[in-house]
Amino acid sequence: MKLAKTLALAAITLAAVHANAAISTSSSSAVPAGALTYGFEPSDVLPSFMTITGGHVFADGDAGVGSITAKPPGAVGRWWSVGPSAPQTPTGTISFAGGATQVSFLWGSPDSYNVLEINGTAFSNPLLGTSLTGDRSVGVYLTITATGGDVINSLKFKSVKTNAFEVDNFRVTAAVPEPETYALMLAGLAAVGFVARRRKANAT
Repeated sequence: MKLAKTLALAAITLAAVHANAAISTSSSSAVPAGALTYGFEPSDVLPSFMTITGGHVFADGDAGVGSITAKPPGAVGRWWSVGPSAPQTPTGTISFAGGATQVSFLWGSPDSYNVLEINGTAFSNPLLGTSLTGDRSVGVYLTITATGGDVINSLKFKSVKTNAFEVDNFRVTAAVPEPETYALMLAGLAAVGFVARRRKANAT
C-alpha cells in the first residue's frame, strides 16, 4: 500500500513538472551559437543519442539535384532531404534518445508544403515553412527550445505534394535529468528497497 502511494505521488509530481511544458521557436538567417552536432558529411560521426530514418543525403552532382532537391542556401557539402520523389522518402524523422532541450538546423527555402512535426513528452506541434521569418535567400536557421521541464523527442519532416524539404547543420543540446527527476528516481528506488527489505524480514 505504501509503495502504491509513493508511486502515485511520484506520478503526480512528474505531471506537475510537465504542467507548463511547451516549446518556443525562433528563426534567423544568422548561424546559431554552439558547436555543430551533425552536418551529414562523410567525416561526421552521428552522436549515439541521435537516430535518423528516411530521407536521403545528397551532394553536389548527385542525380536529382536541381530537379527534386537543392542545397540549402548557406550550406556547405552534403545535406539531407525528404520529398515524394526517389531516392528520397516523403517523410523522415530525427529522434533524440533521452530527449533534447534545444535543437537548431538550417532549413533550405522554407515552403508552404514543408511541414515539421515537433514531438515532445507532453506536446506535438506542426510547423509550416511559411511561418518562418528570416532571409530565405540565404536559408533560415530554426531554433526549437523546450520549456517547462519537457524535452524534444523527435522531429518529423514532411514534404507534401511536391519536392522537397532540405535541411543541414544540426546543433543539438541533449537533455539531462532535472533535479526533480533525480528526486523522483531516488524516492522510487528507496520505496522499492524498503518494500523488498520488509518482505524479506517477514519471510524469515
